[in-house]
Amino acid sequence: MPETQAPKPSLRERVLDAAETVVMRDGAARLTLDAVIAEAGASKGGMLYHFRSKEALLEGLVERTLARDEADIGALRDTLPPDQPNREGRARLIASLAPCPVSPELGIAVIAASAHHRELLAPIRTHVTETLDALGALEDEIPNARLLYLAMAGLYMFDVFGISPLDPDEADALRAQARRILDDHGALR
Repeated sequence: MPETQAPKPSLRERVLDAAETVVMRDGAARLTLDAVIAEAGASKGGMLYHFRSKEALLEGLVERTLARDEADIGALRDTLPPDQPNREGRARLIASLAPCPVSPELGIAVIAASAHHRELLAPIRTHVTETLDALGALEDEIPNARLLYLAMAGLYMFDVFGISPLDPDEADALRAQARRILDDHGALR
């Protein structure tokens, strides 16, 4: 029986993949539409159809990163018992324990671009606000849930910017300590 191939990624996804590759390989300063076009093997017209500017491309990267985060949160939520209270808050808190999947170069590119285009940060701000709202409803059951989330978010941001003073083992130990705190309050069950 012949093997079926996975569908080819859309041009939009190929362009976003190429942008990530350019940033991680060459650095944020080298992220240009021309570099992404060359990396993606796309035409200029195809690129401009999806992303009219570098800022639009960065916005697409932010949206895709947040969509991946939301998918991870949804998958975690689905593993929790259906009758468990505030599954959304629990899933968001558990997700905060994961190491940062974003390269420092990509984080720096977004932050650098946001200095001139503050609207790039709006979706991130919305995501954090939704998380803090969900965690606020969890505070009666898990004291300091928001504080724990913010501590893990700080660790995450250190990784995004490549400025963490902690070596990977120390960061993992802090995540394990946070996981124990959550487990002590039944958040992981």
